[in-house]
Amino acid sequence: MIGNDWSIVMLELVFVVCSIVEGQSCRQLPPIPLEPNTHIVACAMASQIEAVKWVEAHPNHYIQRATCKPISNFARV
Repeated sequence: MIGNDWSIVMLELVFVVCSIVEGQSCRQLPPIPLEPNTHIVACAMASQIEAVKWVEAHPNHYIQRATCKPISNFARV
């Protein structure tokens, strides 16, 4: 590893999905953590792959938004 722990970039992929059956009933899915030092472009490509998998498993929903963002330093409760 080069540098210190602060030099490692950790990204997560977050989807907002909506129900086709229940109108505009949308919710955010739990974040998908990515490998350390994943480039933002790789995250964008992974979002397409993960979105296809998710929609195939949930045919009554669609992906409204996919976001690549840094993992929060605080634990989620």
